[in-house]
Amino acid sequence: MTVGGLVSLVTALVVVMLPAGGPLAAALPTWPANPNWQSLVPGPSSDDVRPVRIVRTQGSVTNAGVLAGQGSGSAVLTVAPGGQPAAVVLDFGKEVGGTPYVTVSASTPRAPATSNTVRISTSEALGFLTNSSGAFVNDSGAQINLTVTGAQRYTGGLRGGFRFAAIELRTAGTVSLTAAGLNFKAYRAGPAQYQGWFMSSDDQLNRMWYAGAYTTQMDMVPAGVAPCFTQPVIFDGAKRDRAIWSGDLLITNPVAQLSLGTNSVPYVKGSINAIMNLQANNGRLTSAVGFRGCGAFDYAVTYSAYSAIIAVQYYRYTNDTAYITSLLPRLEAATAYHATRLNANGLVVTNDPDYWQTTQSGEVTEYSLAYYELLQNMIWLEGKVGTAAKVTEYTTKAAALKTAINTRLWNAGAGLYKHTYTRPNVFPLDANMNAIRLGVAPAGSVQGILTYFKNRWQAHGSQITQPAPSMADPYGHTIEPLNNTWELMARMLADDSAGALDLLRRLWGLQVDPNSGFYTGTFWEFVMSNGLPDRGFDSLAHAWAAGPTQVLTESLLGVTPINPGYSTWEVKPRPANVTWAQGAAPTARGALTVRWAQDNTRQFHLQVTSPSGTSGEVWVPLATAAATSSALTPGATFLRRSGLYDVYTVGGGTFSFSSAG
Repeated sequence: MTVGGLVSLVTALVVVMLPAGGPLAAALPTWPANPNWQSLVPGPSSDDVRPVRIVRTQGSVTNAGVLAGQGSGSAVLTVAPGGQPAAVVLDFGKEVGGTPYVTVSASTPRAPATSNTVRISTSEALGFLTNSSGAFVNDSGAQINLTVTGAQRYTGGLRGGFRFAAIELRTAGTVSLTAAGLNFKAYRAGPAQYQGWFMSSDDQLNRMWYAGAYTTQMDMVPAGVAPCFTQPVIFDGAKRDRAIWSGDLLITNPVAQLSLGTNSVPYVKGSINAIMNLQANNGRLTSAVGFRGCGAFDYAVTYSAYSAIIAVQYYRYTNDTAYITSLLPRLEAATAYHATRLNANGLVVTNDPDYWQTTQSGEVTEYSLAYYELLQNMIWLEGKVGTAAKVTEYTTKAAALKTAINTRLWNAGAGLYKHTYTRPNVFPLDANMNAIRLGVAPAGSVQGILTYFKNRWQAHGSQITQPAPSMADPYGHTIEPLNNTWELMARMLADDSAGALDLLRRLWGLQVDPNSGFYTGTFWEFVMSNGLPDRGFDSLAHAWAAGPTQVLTESLLGVTPINPGYSTWEVKPRPANVTWAQGAAPTARGALTVRWAQDNTRQFHLQVTSPSGTSGEVWVPLATAAATSSALTPGATFLRRSGLYDVYTVGGGTFSFSSAG
């Protein structure tokens, strides 16, 4: 038999030869052939969305079940003169958004009135739908009041995000309803719209991936739905603020692109365009658009950096060279603006709020790190479509900034980064994790930072600052998903995948639990120490919380773009204690699909299918330093060993690998 035939036989039988002279190993671990990820896609199947159950009724209501598809006929609501309103509380099962409606088959107002009033109140959580007196109130914003004069469908104004709706007859008389629901006005994605997907042996992680994707879809606003915008955009929250915030897009844009691929492009570009079109003369990019009026809203200098970074992110995923080239002068102007914010110590100074929603002042570490992240992105971008001179300029500035951060803002005694130079004993989560994520923290300091924060985790996440009591935003929140996402990323990069998954489950696990009392199928803006929201105003479908989807694809599954549009890529699984995972990332040339599995005998099996015209490095995990790896298919070239990985390079095609020992 030829060598090629032997390789084919080994692959077909799913076994692997150990190093020369070793015994034949057991069958390689593998993954389900048909993972049925489509069953987890949460989007509604129709733009006409109906409730899935009746939560309760109030007053005189008969046959309410018909509104949830139970039985036939009409639900009849009756109010006697001076009597309490009649109401039906509907549950849509998950977050929805659009224009609520009721279909009236008959209406009989009490004379002398000539019409009935039907009110619709909405809420993302049932606990925020009523107050102590029993009257229904929205969790945020105005209620819908419909004047009912006869048999027809009555449609109210847009309600961007809710799960529950109370339908009340507020006037004396009777109305008969044959249907209630809403016209869906977010981005409706079924399996056909997903160009990326994820499945693993862990059901909780799977639900997180699709909850993050659905959060993004609920925040995607088609053209014509919202004022100020004539093109599709992505908002920060389905319910509120319903504005473009670049800090949120920093998280949600990658999630949209990893799940929806080219279907997300009009929304991502529309949001970037809205920001770029409002750039100030000094180069500063606005923090938000559509928050208070249709103009620019300058909230924090960090958001100006985020506004530039999201454009570079888009190019990294898509290779849309013409678009990014058209934006390059604006991005360079934004980068130049940030240089003007440096003080004599070479650090960014500020007196404005960040996402904490409270004023920070002086040499705030996170503000300099945001500028550093912008410089790193611009170095990469200029290397693709810019000039060598700009690469040199930004590289020099980044090196100086890194030195200044580590000189002025590092507490050597604690082994942690300070909040500000004048607050040396307050250690913020964002600065410490971003210093790791961005490569600012010296390698010898990384483990100490991670250990410090892990030892102080709460039951439901990592707090904004340490030591306890943590600093809070003005509303008392001490746990926020944005900086927890940065901690996930930092831990994955530092090869603490087990710690990352532990934190992931602490904060986001409760959010995908249908029994949590606040389940929406989407991720939440803030939580308290008990892991739950505490007020109806908070958003339960919020863009900056969608990070688990990106982390699961790019770190657990291990797929990341290196050059624009994945022309070159990296596959580096970080499996922790997950038995198997598989999924696909959409690229400019087609899907990049990865499947891997491991067993308790320290065997690992990895398969990569990459599009034609691309190439990349495949990092094969090793259980121990003594383990060995094998390429099970031809076409892979071994490059090097790096820690507990063997690194191979491949081109387009399907390639299989294993490791054991």
